[in-house]
Amino acid sequence: MKIFKLYQLITILFFSTFGVVSTSFSQGAQKIFNPLYEEYFDSLKNMDYPYVFPILGAGAAKRGYDLPFVWGASAIYFTQQQQILIESTSVGFGGSELVDISQFIKFGPTIATTNAYTFRPDVWILPFLNVYGIIGGGTTSTEVTLIDPIGFQTTQNFSVSSYGLGATLTAAAGPVWFAWDNNYNFADVEVVVEPVPAFNSSFRVGHTIPSLSNPQRNLSVWVGTFYQVIQNDTQGSIPVSNLVPGLGDGAAIDRLNEWADGLPPAQRVIAKQIIAKIEEAAAGTDPGNALIEYKLDKKVAEPFNLILGAQYQFDKRWMLRTELGVFGKRSQFLLNLNYRIPGFFKKKS
Repeated sequence: MKIFKLYQLITILFFSTFGVVSTSFSQGAQKIFNPLYEEYFDSLKNMDYPYVFPILGAGAAKRGYDLPFVWGASAIYFTQQQQILIESTSVGFGGSELVDISQFIKFGPTIATTNAYTFRPDVWILPFLNVYGIIGGGTTSTEVTLIDPIGFQTTQNFSVSSYGLGATLTAAAGPVWFAWDNNYNFADVEVVVEPVPAFNSSFRVGHTIPSLSNPQRNLSVWVGTFYQVIQNDTQGSIPVSNLVPGLGDGAAIDRLNEWADGLPPAQRVIAKQIIAKIEEAAAGTDPGNALIEYKLDKKVAEPFNLILGAQYQFDKRWMLRTELGVFGKRSQFLLNLNYRIPGFFKKKS
């Protein structure tokens, strides 16, 4: 059966699964266990640490920890694909109460693919605590498969802006370091009324391999796990005029009317009103300000997956990081260029 613009309604309803994610993190103060740099780390113990941040930084330096430059900014490219489960769907029309139609429609897998470009400023508040902001944008592609009442598969693309806050806690035990990163991020989607929040948490265990020629140059590798949850419920409204430009498939509309005839009274009334407006639009009549209201309950199909990553630190100013998410029902790739400066605020003499 020919796919027509009516299916944009279903795609946009399920598009609220989108979430722009930042999985970047910082490793924090380190001791490199290498006799080549014993003199370098001894010099840290004798230095008079001049900056206010990180708090307790002077004490950490005197214990031989190599503190990262305090202030940083990252340019991040991130792509992710994951499966979303829609647990319930309710719709309304023209200000009516929403009615649950979950029992009367059947969906196959819903796949959301995200491409995000993010700017992330950060600061080390403590030697083991980094706080950062997230601002950026990107695109999403949502693939929806409807099985009943009409079988079809379609993909829609939308633009998104995002913003959020996060923090990373770090620690070390001998040659192994640990990083626990958490952020709360909001995706402002062009077709969704309110920003969609997502919570992301990741835990990494890694090791840093020092350069043989420069104590500030090293390679870090790690393994960890990534966890994501998105807001369970999303509610909004969509003008019919935005959904059905150029609609035209009488046979499909007839099939939808047959489906609506078999619904319970409350669902049938709403479905018939929506289908009638869609049919008007298909015939070239302006549907005016007719609004389709919706509410979804959803979740990610698999909240956890494995992550593998590496970072090359050219010096204490420049770092290049990459990370791959695998297994589960989510795949990810991240590329991060980080630039750092020592600090703005110096201690008073």
